[in-house]
Amino acid sequence: MPMENKQTPHNNVQYRIYLDMDNVITDFDNACNNISSGLIKLHNSDRDKFWKIVESHGINFWSEMPWRNDGRDLVDYLLNYNTTILSAHPNPKRGRVAEFSMKGKYDWLAREIGKDFADKAIICRRSDKKMYSSPSCILVDDNTENIENWENAGGIGILHFDTENTVDKIEQVFRENEN
Repeated sequence: MPMENKQTPHNNVQYRIYLDMDNVITDFDNACNNISSGLIKLHNSDRDKFWKIVESHGINFWSEMPWRNDGRDLVDYLLNYNTTILSAHPNPKRGRVAEFSMKGKYDWLAREIGKDFADKAIICRRSDKKMYSSPSCILVDDNTENIENWENAGGIGILHFDTENTVDKIEQVFRENEN
């Protein structure tokens, strides 16, 4: 069901919005559990084994990942603003899974949103996300640690649970900073 369009014009808003992919617009957990029931739980107990299993599915794991139920609504809303994907890839020490992630995420973005949008995407180490933070930058991410690091670096963090809540928080930031 599409989200009701709550957007109000924010002509003088000069924010850059960075948008995570996994479990924000794409359904990473579901993609894992489609490989094997309970695979996502392995991420907490044996990351090496977890990433080897994901790696064995190649680029397609990433390029064919399903949308989150409300992911399209969030993207549709954010495309009205200066939005860039800022998504993490697995640690390169884990093998080819990092390479597969970068290529697959690009392919997914190019197909689902557009090549121009995909060309501007930033796929980096999770620990490097904070380097893009500044007072005029908003990060929408589902990872608490990423949000804390972003805010500590001076940016505005929005912890994503669902599209409606995230849009409400973005609108609040815009309202608080309109002149």
